[in-house]
Amino acid sequence: MPWPTTKKQETRKKILKSAVRLFANKGFHNVSLGEVMRDAKLTHGAFYAHFSSKQELYKEAVYAATEDSPLAGILRESDGNLSFEKIVKTYLCEEHVEQKVSPCPLAAFATDVSSLDGDAKNAYSHVFEGLLEILQTRSGGEIPDRKSAMSLAALMIGGVVVSRALKDEDVIHELLEACITKAALFKATNLSE
Repeated sequence: MPWPTTKKQETRKKILKSAVRLFANKGFHNVSLGEVMRDAKLTHGAFYAHFSSKQELYKEAVYAATEDSPLAGILRESDGNLSFEKIVKTYLCEEHVEQKVSPCPLAAFATDVSSLDGDAKNAYSHVFEGLLEILQTRSGGEIPDRKSAMSLAALMIGGVVVSRALKDEDVIHELLEACITKAALFKATNLSE
């Protein structure tokens, strides 16, 4: 008797949740499929009922990570529009840096994607476009154009990526505050033009 569709979907979600966590913490090249499946408390053989390769799992993990990312959470809780400050402070928070919340794949997977195949890059690019859309359409009109959204996205993603690489908590806090301050100046400059 085949597994019910819901059971298969639940199993796939468990695998993806483990993959997101492990890839975000260790990187693509330092995680084995066996490790992902052990973390998900599943047998290694079950993997191939859901994914054809580790690269496919990574691509799907990029998408899956967006579902529980800090911005996804505040978007679900809002009426669809958020203040510019709420977006920036939610993304550039210490909990995101420390991965106490599910990481945004743009920051968590940034260093891996460049060494992977086109499917992973396509998924990453698609998620990046989604962040640009959030910045342009959900921030109450405070980000006037695509170029401005791209600059702000790079500031936010870079702030988290660099913060994760630093050891000194005071410097991390200082960097995040500097990024938040610069984003506010960025907004003020763009709105006055």
